[in-house]
Amino acid sequence: MKIKQIVFLITYVIGFIGFLSVARFIDYLYDIVFLILFITGAYSDYKNKYPVPRIALNIISLIVVIFMATRISADNLVIPSIETLLVLLGIKFLENKEFRDFMQIYMISVFLLAGSALLTIDISFMLFFILLFFLVVIGAILLTYYTQDKELIVEKSIFKKLLIRLTIIPVVAIPFTILLFIILPRSQYPVFNFLNSQSTGRTGFSDSVQLGDVSQIQEDNSIIMRLKTDKPLDKENTYFRGIVLNFFDGHRWYRRFLSSKEKVSGKLIKQEIILEPYGNKYIFAIDVPVKFNRPVRKYNDFTFEAHRRIFNRIKYTALSVVTNRIKVIKIDKRGYLQYPKNINSEIINLAKQLKGKTDIETVKNVIGYLKKYKYSLRNLKKGKDPLYDFLFISKTGNCEYFASAAAVLLRINGIPTRLVAGYRGVRYNEPGNFYYVPQSFAHTWIESYIDSYWYRFDPTPSYSARVLEKKGKSVIVEKIRAFWEAVEYAYINMIINFDFSKQMKLLKKTSSVAKGFRESISIDKYLIVKLVIFASGIYLIFYFVRHKPVLFLPPEKRLLNAFLKKMEKHGYKKEINEGLEEFANRIDDVKLKQKTFEFISLYQRIYYRDKKFSQEEIRYLKDIIRNI
Repeated sequence: MKIKQIVFLITYVIGFIGFLSVARFIDYLYDIVFLILFITGAYSDYKNKYPVPRIALNIISLIVVIFMATRISADNLVIPSIETLLVLLGIKFLENKEFRDFMQIYMISVFLLAGSALLTIDISFMLFFILLFFLVVIGAILLTYYTQDKELIVEKSIFKKLLIRLTIIPVVAIPFTILLFIILPRSQYPVFNFLNSQSTGRTGFSDSVQLGDVSQIQEDNSIIMRLKTDKPLDKENTYFRGIVLNFFDGHRWYRRFLSSKEKVSGKLIKQEIILEPYGNKYIFAIDVPVKFNRPVRKYNDFTFEAHRRIFNRIKYTALSVVTNRIKVIKIDKRGYLQYPKNINSEIINLAKQLKGKTDIETVKNVIGYLKKYKYSLRNLKKGKDPLYDFLFISKTGNCEYFASAAAVLLRINGIPTRLVAGYRGVRYNEPGNFYYVPQSFAHTWIESYIDSYWYRFDPTPSYSARVLEKKGKSVIVEKIRAFWEAVEYAYINMIINFDFSKQMKLLKKTSSVAKGFRESISIDKYLIVKLVIFASGIYLIFYFVRHKPVLFLPPEKRLLNAFLKKMEKHGYKKEINEGLEEFANRIDDVKLKQKTFEFISLYQRIYYRDKKFSQEEIRYLKDIIRNI
C-alpha cells in the first residue's frame, strides 16, 4: 500500500471521529451538510479531481465564519462554535490536501472533541479521545514520510512494524497523563460554566412550574440521576422529592415563604446519588429526605437546594424516611388555602359538589372524580384559563393538570394543600446493580393537611404505565443497553467524580505503601542484594539463551553478520538467495559501494582459500566494517 493511501485513510477516520463526537448535540442540518462535504471530499480524493479552487473554498470558509459569528452570544456560545468548526472541517475535505491541510483537519477534529466535553463528558467522550489520541500521533508521523515521497510503497510487514513502534509513543504517554490526572489539583469552582450553561440548563425544574411545562421533560428519556441504596426500591411507587410549590395564580405555581414547622420520623434509607446537571439548585432524594452529606440549604417543607445552580454532574449521599406523611407542628393554613381570586365559578361549584363529610372523604371524592379524566402529554391547553379548560373542556392533561385541579378543588373546600414536584419511579440496571431515573419520570403530586399531618396523594391516573418497563423489546438489545449503561455508570462513578479529596487519599495510600516497603526492607538488609543477584542471573540466562548461536558462530560468520547488519543501517538488506557481489551492485552511493566491494573481495578471497581467518585478517575486516 502507498503511504499516500494510508495517510488519507487515517485522515478521514480522524475527521469522522471528530464529527461523531458532536453529531448528537447540534442541529441535524449541520450533520447533513458535513456528511455531504465529507463524502464529496472522499470522492474528489479518489478521482484526484478538485473542481472547486482553493481560493474559492477559503472565501466560503470566511463567509461561514462571519455568518456563524452573528449567531454567537454570551448565552449561546458553544453550539454555534461547534457547528462552525464542523462546517469548516467539511470544507477542508474538499481541498487538494497538502501537509498543512492534513494538520488542520487533525486540529479541528481535536477541537470538536474538546467542544463536546463542554456539553457532556460520558464514556463515549473517553472512547473518542483514545481513538483520536492514537490516530493523530500516528497520522502526524506518517505525514513526514508522505511529504518526502507521496508514492512511497510500504510493505505490509514493514507497515505493521511501523504501526507498533508508532503506537508506543501514545502508550508511553498514557501513564504520564494518568499521573498528571491524579496529582494535579482541580478547582472546585465551575470555571467553564459560562460556556455550557445553555446545554445543561435547557431541561429540568425551575422555581415555578407552569401548566404543561413538565410535558417536555416527560418526553425526554435521558437519565437525570443514578443511585444505589441500602434497601430495594419499589419501581413504580418510589417518589423523589424536589420542590414544594404553594402559590397558584391560575397559570403557574410559585414557591413563597410560609411559616411552618414540620418533622418526620421512621426508618432511614441511605442513597448514593449521581445527579446530572440540569441548571437549577434543587437536590433530589427519596421522599421524605432528611439529611445530605454536602452543604445544602434546608427548608421547613423538606425542600433542599444547593448553594449554586447545578451545571456539573454531582454525587452525594442522602438519608430519607420512606413515608407518605409528615407531622405538622405549626402551619400557615391561610397560605395553603390560597387560590386565584378570579377563579371561574364553575370550578367553585364543582368543588362544593365533591365535598364530603370529612376531609379524607373530600380528598377521595376529588381524586375519584379525576380518575375519569384522560392522561396525555400532547396538545395540552395553555389558554387564558387552562385549569377551567382541563376540568370542563379537554378533560385531558398531564400530572401538573391533575395535581393543580386536585389542589384547587381541595383548597376551595378548606383543606390546606400544596404541590410537590420531583420524580416518580425507578428502573433497575442488573449488571451494574444500580437504579436510575429518566427525565421522563418527572412528576407532580399533592400533599394535603389532615389531622396535623401532610399526607401525600397522587391524583394522576394511569401513571404507572409510564413507569413500568415496556414489553416487546428485543432481549439481546436490552441486555446490550443494560451492559452499556453499567459501564457508563462505572466510568462516571470512578472517573468523573474523582475529586481532590480522593487524590489526597490516593497519594497518602501510595505513601503508606512506600513506607511499608521501606520498613520491610529494613527487616532484611540483604534483600536488595539478593534481588539484584537474582535479577542478574535471570538476565544472564536469558541473554545466553538468546545469543548462544551467535557466540558459538565461527569468526567468519560473525564478520559477515556484522557486515550485513551495518549495511541494513544504510538501507540495504541482502536477500536470502542473493550473492554478495550481486548485493553490492545494487548500492547507488559510489563511496559506499567501493567500501562494500573492498570488504567482499577480501572476505571472499580469505574464505575460499579454505583456511581459518587469522587475527590480523579479522582486525582488518572489522576496520573496513567500522568505516562503512
